[in-house]
Amino acid sequence: MFFKKNYILILLYLLLALLLAICFVGLDNIYFNEINWLLGSGDKSNAQNGWTFFRDDVWRFPLGKNPNYGLDIGTSIIFSDSIPLFAFIFKLFSNFLSYNFQYFSLWIVLCFFMQLYISYLIIYKISNDNFFSTLSSLIFLIAPILIYRISFHISLGGHWLILLGFYLNLICTNKNKRKIDFYWMLLLILSTLIHLYFTVMLFGIYCALLLQKFREEKNFVITFLNLTYSIIFVVFFMYIFGYFETTVISAVSRGYGNLNLDLLSIIDPEVDEGTASTYWSSFFKNIPGTNIEGFNYLGLGNIFIFIIALFIFFTNSIKKKNFIKNFIQNYTGYLVFAVLITFWSLTTNLSFMGKEIINIPLHNYLFGSLSIFAATGRFFWPVYYLIIIFSLITIYRNTKIMNGTIIIIVGLILQLADTYPGLKHHFISRGHLKEPKILENKIWKEIPENFDKFRTTYLYNNYGPLFTSLSHFLGTSKIKKTDIVLVAGMDRAKAALARYDFNNSLYSNKMPEDTAYVIDNLGHLKLMKQILKDTNGGFFYRDNFWLFLPNKKKEMSQKDIDLLSDVQFNEIQLNKRVNFAFEEREKFLGVGWTHNFGNDGVWSEGEIAFVLFRLEQSNNDNFRINFDLKKYTSNNEQNFNVEIYLNNILKSQVNLNKIENLNKISIDVKKSELKNENIIMFKFSNLISPLEIFESPDARKLGILLQSLLVESS
Repeated sequence: MFFKKNYILILLYLLLALLLAICFVGLDNIYFNEINWLLGSGDKSNAQNGWTFFRDDVWRFPLGKNPNYGLDIGTSIIFSDSIPLFAFIFKLFSNFLSYNFQYFSLWIVLCFFMQLYISYLIIYKISNDNFFSTLSSLIFLIAPILIYRISFHISLGGHWLILLGFYLNLICTNKNKRKIDFYWMLLLILSTLIHLYFTVMLFGIYCALLLQKFREEKNFVITFLNLTYSIIFVVFFMYIFGYFETTVISAVSRGYGNLNLDLLSIIDPEVDEGTASTYWSSFFKNIPGTNIEGFNYLGLGNIFIFIIALFIFFTNSIKKKNFIKNFIQNYTGYLVFAVLITFWSLTTNLSFMGKEIINIPLHNYLFGSLSIFAATGRFFWPVYYLIIIFSLITIYRNTKIMNGTIIIIVGLILQLADTYPGLKHHFISRGHLKEPKILENKIWKEIPENFDKFRTTYLYNNYGPLFTSLSHFLGTSKIKKTDIVLVAGMDRAKAALARYDFNNSLYSNKMPEDTAYVIDNLGHLKLMKQILKDTNGGFFYRDNFWLFLPNKKKEMSQKDIDLLSDVQFNEIQLNKRVNFAFEEREKFLGVGWTHNFGNDGVWSEGEIAFVLFRLEQSNNDNFRINFDLKKYTSNNEQNFNVEIYLNNILKSQVNLNKIENLNKISIDVKKSELKNENIIMFKFSNLISPLEIFESPDARKLGILLQSLLVESS
């Protein structure tokens, strides 16, 4: 009956949603077979490529398993943010779909429509006023947090899930509460097929309903059972969908408190980091401190109606007896939820204009647990929408219909005028769309024909630097398997093993013949050139990438040969210290090295690590190479050893747990042992990682922190 009453409104909303989506992505990009608009940036490209590899694979169990997208770290369609709900549906029809098929433009249309219609239902349920509710729905539609987020992280554009949770709570009565609990179960399960962050938010909104019912009915058993059943069912379906294809520890992200809500985020119209930053106000200036996840700008129109609503609220609290008490009693669940989730958004690392004002230290295990959902600024979204709902309903209930409507119209006009820069950026100039890097050299077409796998020489992390440049190639070339991906729940231990496997394959001269490699950096190229010079592998420089293709040496052009011959080891001068930094790894470092979290020095990682150098011409016959290094102090293994080789000649054996002063480690070298290009190899045994001893989620098997090297005559 309700649908029949509103079919005209639904049709209008659908048309408006489609029109906005066309403006948002462009008319050409709205079609299902146009994917280039998705393949020019990080998260959007990841979503499309995750879907492409998933649809081309057989069905597996768990349903979302996607091993070809990530290879060693391949996990699930869940972790590429590919909207698993649509991925499962459209995979059923994959035989009938074009290769270049995408459903993300459809998702954007759906999000705009649902944002409009569900917000309309919420306001109409309370006001029973069609015109007022329709105007109000437009305020929800142009919320900066929705438009900004869906522009680069499409799956997180499903804000209508939050609104649907509020609507279910709103229509819950004593007569239908069992049915509402069932609907809540379905909604929670549905949310896991879109994004887990929504599931967490919705659990909070559902708990607000359960708390309110408990306060009214005093039935703890029923409340506890409802919550328990919902958790069990959701976890069960999460397993079926593929959430547990990676370990929980792999979900620990950048750290609780790094991506939080700043105290001024709701009035800050600009993000202070990231390429997705857009200015969102015609009137307010940027306030330093809001990060990409903490962006929650209300907009001048919403601020206007919120201030009026607060004025009405406090006026009523003065005029009406027990107004505050009744308000708290009627909305206990929401008040508790809003306070708790706001504190979670702010975190224990409280910031004001980006400056830390309070930092409450947490136990490591609690800190790690909270870091599973490190992007805490997102958790303010339900409160953001509660502010709007509270403002609209307060104004409607406490003003004459005409006055309330005028206030909303003024608020809507102010909102449009204020947020025009952001709306123009997204709907007119479409500045959020990036042109993909299209690789046109014929070699890119030959790689999928000759190799099953396309890999990098350094599986870096879930935001590998090669991904954006290669995302169009990966998504359109019909490559069968790759490890060049963005994965939210990357298994750190598996990624580390993949790096070690490559290092060992390279050192043992046993490169797999079914794999093409894009070389991560010049240091890797220098080492590979030396070790693989007598093999049939070919090195090719194409579109600013160095590639290594097994058994393709004969196909190298003269230009490839000349460019490769120009790749030489860097020179070290006598008695001049060389300092190491991961950011400058191309100068002297081969494989086997990893970062020191932005600090000086580089960590060795895995069993072997290489230093590459040429020595300036000298008449001396004997030299000494001094290493300034530190061991990984948490490794208490008795035989924590390192062997140091120069050009495959063993020069030193050291037990790192028995030597007193690591700074004095050195090797003596004869001139006859030196070559034009020299390779120092550190070979370790009995390594451990911080993860293995529960020190941190870091799964790298660390050996030494190499800070500097000095060659002197002796």
